[in-house]
Amino acid sequence: MQRLSACSLDCHGACSLVVHLPDEEASVHDDPAGGVRVSGNPDHPFTRGVVCVKGRALAARRLSPDRITTPLVRGADGALHPATWDEALALCASKLDALRDTPESILHLRGFGYRGALAEASNYLFNSLGAARKRGSLCDGAGDAACEADFGAPDHNDSDDLANAAAIVNWGKDLARSSLHLGLMVRDARKRGVPVLTISPGGDDNDAFTDVRIRIRPGSDRFLAAAAIRRLLVDDAVPPAISGRTRGFGQFREMLLATSEADLLSACDAAPADLDTLCRWMRREAGNGGPTASLLGWGLQRYLRGGESVRYINALVMLSGNMGVSGGGAYYGISSGRSLDLSWSRKAGTPARTFLLSHMAQELTQADPQVRFLWVDAFNPVNQSPDAPALARAVEAIDFTVVVEAFLTDTASRADVVLPCALVLEREEIFGSAYHNYIAYAAPACPMPGEVRHDFDIARGVAERLARPIPFPDREDVLRQALRSPHLEVSLEELKATGWTKAKRPSVAWEGLRFAHPDELYRLPEALHLDGAAATVQDGASTGDYPLHLLTLLAPDYVNSQVGLPGRQPDDGAPITVQVAPECHALSALDLDRPVFVVSPHGRMPVQVQTRPGIHPRTVIMPRGGWLAHGRSPNAIIAPLATDMGDGAAYYEQRVRLEN
Repeated sequence: MQRLSACSLDCHGACSLVVHLPDEEASVHDDPAGGVRVSGNPDHPFTRGVVCVKGRALAARRLSPDRITTPLVRGADGALHPATWDEALALCASKLDALRDTPESILHLRGFGYRGALAEASNYLFNSLGAARKRGSLCDGAGDAACEADFGAPDHNDSDDLANAAAIVNWGKDLARSSLHLGLMVRDARKRGVPVLTISPGGDDNDAFTDVRIRIRPGSDRFLAAAAIRRLLVDDAVPPAISGRTRGFGQFREMLLATSEADLLSACDAAPADLDTLCRWMRREAGNGGPTASLLGWGLQRYLRGGESVRYINALVMLSGNMGVSGGGAYYGISSGRSLDLSWSRKAGTPARTFLLSHMAQELTQADPQVRFLWVDAFNPVNQSPDAPALARAVEAIDFTVVVEAFLTDTASRADVVLPCALVLEREEIFGSAYHNYIAYAAPACPMPGEVRHDFDIARGVAERLARPIPFPDREDVLRQALRSPHLEVSLEELKATGWTKAKRPSVAWEGLRFAHPDELYRLPEALHLDGAAATVQDGASTGDYPLHLLTLLAPDYVNSQVGLPGRQPDDGAPITVQVAPECHALSALDLDRPVFVVSPHGRMPVQVQTRPGIHPRTVIMPRGGWLAHGRSPNAIIAPLATDMGDGAAYYEQRVRLEN
């Protein structure tokens, strides 16, 4: 038997799934997936029958022996013990009742471990209470803010329009590990003869999707983009029809021409030949004369000047004539909820105050009044946030913490109450993608094990037990409201039957070069900051003491720390493996037969060192996803730094060294 569902994990694929269920007579006792198989829906235009290794493992993950299937409450002995739902929810409600008159002492932290219309339930509950919440982003905040500044709103061409590109420039997106379906589209384009240029510090798995590479210094993307724009300006190659659709073009031109090409190339470790290559791609000389599409990875905005890098790449696409045309555009990302009506939670109330996510440990420590109640759902902030050990201590100092979670993560292990939630394949949901325009309906294809509950029902259960209960809408009403959008023409019944629909959005973003600003003009960057070409070092240390960038790249079998294959969180003390270039100067001072450590001004971790050609020699590549409890979380040694825009976390600005 087969059922359609969809994957609501923190990934812009938003894949449509076919869940293959076993016959009743099938013997599944020795199968970790219980006889369930997951595949991509072949009828979905973006999924195209393909699902990643994480998606294929969803069935086994839901039956993991490590899964929490009953509420846990911390007892007088300091340990977590099983409890009934009535006991756990009543305890949560009583703690909230005691603080209801001081909502600033209640903090709600929700991530994107699962998302959609029903996933807004916890936001509705805590907005109704007026509780504090987070601000900023650990993911794409700087780039989103950059696109908002440039275009007036984040948008890009429809993902299907990539098939019309004559050439592609990939600025740092790992098409094998983080964008499987986009990688398939790029692969198909190359088969048609479309050339692909990849720009990155290396360490990615893009070789199978690349014709030509430019290796640059980490965090220096804006300098290479600025050098290419400068070439356009020197050659007077920006026609008035384009410059006239920008604001401040004259000042922008004067600013860039005042900086030498040699200085810009030196700042990103690129050669004149590299710039020649990029200019050929952007001037439509690499393909058949048609437009060039530019793909922007989210890693390039995880630096102190990350927003500025996105803005200069956008400006290069605009001024080279590749914006607002089919086959062109700058693909960064869109809001996954933009084509749905999710306003029910936002209208419930406003927060008493906000806490900056990238500096959560410091903000909690310095909060006045202090936070006394913390609720966390769809998020593992202790592991995923910079300065993870400090945040662990800050969470432990809070009077009462509730975590909605399926596994005993670094955050859940510090909770006073752990409430077991449904996972993908068990949750009903409607959601969109942060990359394409398809809306998914996730049907609950498998039963929830044990006493697990849907997160919507968990939030509603607390709301009903408050001394002054908060009325909750009906679940189906929330789903129907989500579809009452000017971009959708589908009923809930129709969506349930098909599993997906496509929002009505223009296939070409910014056609006619008319943007979302009130004057409809594009906004060019106002400055080019030359600081950050060599990253800063925190706490007064010299750059010579910490000469290497630490880049924590996505692992192929994890979505952050939330999703790993069963048994993939090693607790045997084996060091995590990092990669460096064979020519990395740090190797000359290391004895690889002795223990090796990666060291920052913030701490040190034992590692195993592996060499890999193509990585920038000033770079250390470490996979993210490891847990703090196992000594494998990179965030244990990453300082809290905020990006220049969007209150993002500048993870990749961290400088380190390798030593015995």
